[in-house]
Formats: sequence, structure tokens, C-alpha cells
Amino acid sequence: MYRTRVLLRKVVTSAIQPASSSSYMPSAAFMYAKVRRPGQKEHFVKVASELELFKDVYGSEALDRLEITDETWEVLMEMGWDERFIYLIDLMEYREKQNKESEKSSINKELISEQNLKLWRAGNMVYARNFHSLVDIYGPDFRRKIDNFYGRNILKQGEDLRSFVVDCRFMREFSVKTQAYFTNQMQALHEDNWTSNLPFSVNFVNYQADQQLVSIAKRNLLFQYGPSSKSENFQRHPFVPVITPRRVDSVIEKENLLYISPRATQFVPEVIPSEIKGVVICLSNDTSPSTSSHSACINERVQPYQLPFKRIISSPTFRPQGVQLWQYARIFRQYFAGSTIDESIRQNMDTLLRKRSLNEPVKDKDDKQEVFRSAMYHINNCSNGEYQKKRNDSTPSFSSSRRNPSDTSTTSQSSPKRHYRHRT
Repeated sequence: MYRTRVLLRKVVTSAIQPASSSSYMPSAAFMYAKVRRPGQKEHFVKVASELELFKDVYGSEALDRLEITDETWEVLMEMGWDERFIYLIDLMEYREKQNKESEKSSINKELISEQNLKLWRAGNMVYARNFHSLVDIYGPDFRRKIDNFYGRNILKQGEDLRSFVVDCRFMREFSVKTQAYFTNQMQALHEDNWTSNLPFSVNFVNYQADQQLVSIAKRNLLFQYGPSSKSENFQRHPFVPVITPRRVDSVIEKENLLYISPRATQFVPEVIPSEIKGVVICLSNDTSPSTSSHSACINERVQPYQLPFKRIISSPTFRPQGVQLWQYARIFRQYFAGSTIDESIRQNMDTLLRKRSLNEPVKDKDDKQEVFRSAMYHINNCSNGEYQKKRNDSTPSFSSSRRNPSDTSTTSQSSPKRHYRHRT
């Protein structure tokens, strides 16, 4: 009760004093209309505590950038705590993107070439095109040359070209964060394969995307959709990875493939068998039986194998489940070239023990989100949840927990009225 009185007193004080840009509390009119009954006050305190928590985790400037208004408060009060978590994170990222765009537009419009010319005339060394530059190859020219090398390296292998097959059967069942993590791995696999002297023929099979996965893939799979600025005129390279909803055996017969699973009971043969022409890696959550690579092998009726990481790598921080696609590709590239499996792993120890892998999200950002989400959970579940239970019982379920962070103009006309009872 003391906590409730403090927050409500803060609202009254902010309503009396002149409004400041740093205030995120609602107006007195909103409080009179929406926060009158005891259950409403309890729920308001939880939401206000979450915003205070947001300020502690991300800073007061991040909270100010959210530009919390009465309309935003109305949206937040209508959500469950998990929906508010997603909404606040998305709104923060949306505001950050707006700020970056405004900063770019406010930068001096002087051309870089003109700035370089001024520096050159002043006697400075200018490492730019048409100035002090030994190699004249930039942007599209560089990518075009690498594309040519990539195509040549694939064609020169002829019938010896090996296949790297990625099974995507569980992608639709994962969360947004996990889908983004795996699509980043798919892009990183192509980039590593793109610059290799012995590239694989990469195939993503059992790929059945819903609307959510498609939107994530368009942002992350640049080899398939191109950068957003050139998506309309983008032309795919003829040898980029194939994305298909077809099964694994549509690429190569099962007898010619090695299926890899961290929970398999047999190790990969020390030397590559002569009949093996490719390898299959499943994008899976091996801590859950329903979405594990082992269950995928059971469905395919094939024998899975695991790599002998534990007998070679003794680091306590290494986890076989954390090995990414591009790292698997480097190991099997040497394995198919004639090295033993132990030698292939040893030669890639540096990449396997690297603290940050390609396209891995920034750890600090993930840690902050985890702290914020965990604290929000405790705010809403370690206190009296009577109001939340009443609200959930009278609220229809939402088909999607994500709302457009740019749309904070939601009105109460689009949602059913809530009725609250006085506690006895």
C-alpha cells in the first residue's frame, strides 16, 4: 500500500507542476478516468513499476525517447506483462531507428568526394578512390569478383562437389528470437561458404515459413532477398543456397548422407566413408525432445552421429550444442578433403572456442533484456495476482503478442470495456 501511495502521489505532483519532457506519468484526467478503483490502482502500480525498472536497466534517456503519452498508457494497461515486455522493447528499437535516421538527415550534406578533394589540396594523405589508393576495387565490383570466384570454385569440383544440407523442419515452432538467431546462422553459413576455395552445395530443406518467419528472413537472408535498399532490383547468384520445402532425400539419397546430432550414440567415422557425399545439420533445440535433432533422425529413420568434441576439446566453456552452421561447415570441409575427424576439429579449435561468433547478438543487449524480462515476471507474479486473473478471465486472447510500436493511438473503442469490483 505504501508503494501505491508513493506512485499515486507522484502522479498528482506531476499533474500540478508544469509538464516536463522527462515525465512519463499519465495526466490527471487519465488517472481520473482509468485509475479509480482498487484493482485498477494495483494494476497501474505494476505498470509504473515496470517503467521505473525500464529506466533503471536502459537509462532515463531511453525512457524519455519512448515518449510515453496517455494513449501509450492506455495500450500498456490493456496488455499482459509479457506483451508489455515485447511492446516496450520494440518501441525502444523503433525510437532508436528514428533517432539514427534524423541524425543522418541532419549531417552536413557535403559530398564525401568534395571533402576528400579539400583534404588532398591541403596536402593530406587521402585513402580513397582516385587519390592515394593502390587497389581500385569497391563495393559492387568487389562482390561481383567474389561471385565469379565462388561460381568457379563450385564448377571446378564437378562430381566431387559435396552437399551441406540444413534441415529447417522446426523453424516455425521457435520463438521470434530463436528464428532470428538461426536465420543469422544461415546467412553466416553462406558468407563463409562464399569465400571458401572448396565451397559446398548448400541446401535448406523442410523450410515451411509462416508470415512471421518470412518477415525475419527478409531482414537476415541477404543472399536470398538482398539488402532492403536494393530488394526490388536484386538478382540472386545462380549458385547461392537453395531454400526448399522439400525433404532431405530430394537433395541426395539418405544412404549418401551423414546425419549429425549432439545426442547421437555413435561417433562420426574417423575417415570419411566412400559412399558419403554430404552432411545434414538440423536447426533444433536439443534440450527439448519434440524439437531435437535426434527426433528428426528418428522421423527420417536414419542413424545419427555426433562429432567427438568432448575427447578433443577440454574447455569448460565449450558446449557442442552451441556450434554454429559455419563452424560445422569448416570442420566437414576438411573432413571431406581427407583429414580425419579429430584433425578437422583440432584445426578449427580457434573458431570453436571463439567467444563471439559470426552474427552473434551483442551479449550486453541480451543480458539487459533478460534482466528486464525476469524482473517484470517477478513484479507480476510474486505479488497478489487477483486483478490480473480477473482481467485475463474477461479479456479475449490475442492472436499475436506483437503490436506495431509506431502505433500508440489505440483507443478504448476497439477493446471491450472492463468492469472492476470493489474488494470486500
